[in-house]
Amino acid sequence: MLTISDLVVTVGGPGDELVLLRGADLRVADGDTVVIRGARGAGKSTLAAVLRRELRPRFGRIDGRALVIDDADRVPPDRLAELLESCRARGETPVLLAADEHFVGVPRPAEVVLRLAKGMLIAEPRTDRPDRTDRPDRTAGTEAQAPAPAELRMAPDELKRKAAAALREAGCPDEPAALVADVLVEADVRGHHSHGIGLLPTYLARVAAGGVDPAAAPVLTEEGATARVDAQGGFGQPAAALAADWCAATAARLGVAAVGVHSNNHVGMMAAYRWPFQRHGVVGLLLNVSGPSLAAPGALKPTLGSNAVCMVTPTEKDEPFVVDFATGVVAIGKIRAAAQRGEPIPAGWLQDAAGRPTLDPGDLERGGSVPVFGDYKGLCVTLIAEVLAGMLGGQTVSPLVAKQRAQPARPMNCGQLFVGMSPGAFGLDQTDKLLGVLHDAVLDGYPGAPPDLYFPDQLEARNSAAAREDGVPVPMSVAAALGWAR
Repeated sequence: MLTISDLVVTVGGPGDELVLLRGADLRVADGDTVVIRGARGAGKSTLAAVLRRELRPRFGRIDGRALVIDDADRVPPDRLAELLESCRARGETPVLLAADEHFVGVPRPAEVVLRLAKGMLIAEPRTDRPDRTDRPDRTAGTEAQAPAPAELRMAPDELKRKAAAALREAGCPDEPAALVADVLVEADVRGHHSHGIGLLPTYLARVAAGGVDPAAAPVLTEEGATARVDAQGGFGQPAAALAADWCAATAARLGVAAVGVHSNNHVGMMAAYRWPFQRHGVVGLLLNVSGPSLAAPGALKPTLGSNAVCMVTPTEKDEPFVVDFATGVVAIGKIRAAAQRGEPIPAGWLQDAAGRPTLDPGDLERGGSVPVFGDYKGLCVTLIAEVLAGMLGGQTVSPLVAKQRAQPARPMNCGQLFVGMSPGAFGLDQTDKLLGVLHDAVLDGYPGAPPDLYFPDQLEARNSAAAREDGVPVPMSVAAALGWAR
């Protein structure tokens, strides 16, 4: 019998792990043949390497011997029959890997047919299987068991405590450790796992390599309505929070204020810095430049940052109105989050190193790039962020910013710009009424019922309610890298 138990296969170091197989389980009775089908990039080659003992799994075990036959759908029937006969004579279980969904390969009563998708083995029931009463039912214990959980669930407060403890162990003082943890977990709560706790292993790896000084404290220098923050190569969140606090408070006093942040590292989700603007009743424009990962329209290589643009508008409600987006068609972190979960990505999110569309999130780390959103208009927005957050805020531009995973020993030296504008300074008492007009204008454009989500911040509100109710998901690869998967 061939048995696979809770098989998890990853590649890459801590913080850069790509999950190729997650929680695969399989029991095959003696004498049966396994057919595993899957699209290109599904993980068939990875599974073959593990079965051949060429690749060691991160977790799980394999008992029994298997003969793996690659591209079985292309093997001539007579040759396939010879291989199966010799395989069984040696006491091995034949495992046939095939791409063709119609491939049968061996007599059906002796087949276990599975599909490999999203790093999991999924049983495919055989409705055409004859009722063979003249042979022992060897398939009676042969099944693809339900995959092991691919993630942990933690309450937001618990996750913040664990994350802050990990940061303190890395040398970060209490207050900034709590702040960094809070920003990461808030991204998860709002459903933006690209900027959530999945970044923590990378942060810790950068501390160990010297790219982040965990004890560095940002320094603010103000000149009237403008200021500069020197992040001094520390964690990005304390410098960004200092800039947001000063910007909002100063704009409320003077009408307009702007703060540039330089020598910084990754700051996380820009919307995390919305609260000072809500508290002071100030409209905020928050921008960030990052390392090259975005391809210009028609380009094949990543040469610009997938920069962040965020607007915060204060309201009389508990939450301000927030628009927060990256200038790529998707945030880079969402691709890495899919890799951590072992899932393919939607079409259009990524192109490989040759400029071809791909569904494999691992192609991002192999020289792939994210297309700019909105064609040349999206390129224009990207360049606006380069000038404001890069040139003015950080005295840099994204081609000069280090990539936090590829260059862990170097400070990123990215830049941010925070601009605050008091509505009262422009003769506006409060923003809610006109925001309501805009909301209704969008709603009125639909002839019938609008889409399920038709306005910014609706998805974040839904995700936040779900996180409070069900907890925050933490991929097992992330939990394992942090020592939480016990």
